[in-house]
Amino acid sequence: MVQEPPARPPDEDRKDSAAESAGEQAAAEKAPESEAPPAAPPRPATVEDLRSLRRWLLVASVWAIAATAIAVIALVVANRFDEEELNARTADQIRDVQRNLEDRIDDLESRIGELPTSEDISDLDNRLGEVEDRVGAQSDRLDRLDARLDELDQRVEDLEQTETTTTQTETTETNP
Repeated sequence: MVQEPPARPPDEDRKDSAAESAGEQAAAEKAPESEAPPAAPPRPATVEDLRSLRRWLLVASVWAIAATAIAVIALVVANRFDEEELNARTADQIRDVQRNLEDRIDDLESRIGELPTSEDISDLDNRLGEVEDRVGAQSDRLDRLDARLDELDQRVEDLEQTETTTTQTETTETNP
């Protein structure tokens, strides 16, 4: 059986608690605020504490190794996915460039097919030579006509001058 301490009268309890609070206030006033109450001395580690610490270190190590393995796997998978995506994009770009080049080559081939052949150019050159010959002949003819026109202009001027002089002579002969 547990023995209880003898009961105290209520007045004593009040006195003790008042004395304790007065003592605490006095101690608080005496002790500077920057000082912390003295800490209890550390208790030495027991064998059970060391076993528990070792277990928790083992658990933390296993978690760290598992997290590292998951991170490495995720990185490898992400890199593989990135490489596959990059390869697919590159293949699509190569196909687009190839289609574009094929279209351009087809367009150039059709344009080349529409160009005149060397026979067409030779025929055109012959026709151009004939036209040049005709233009030369017409130019010579125009030069001759121009010379004749100049002669006619000169004769008309001469006739006009002779007429003017004869008219003046007649007017002077009739007016005297």
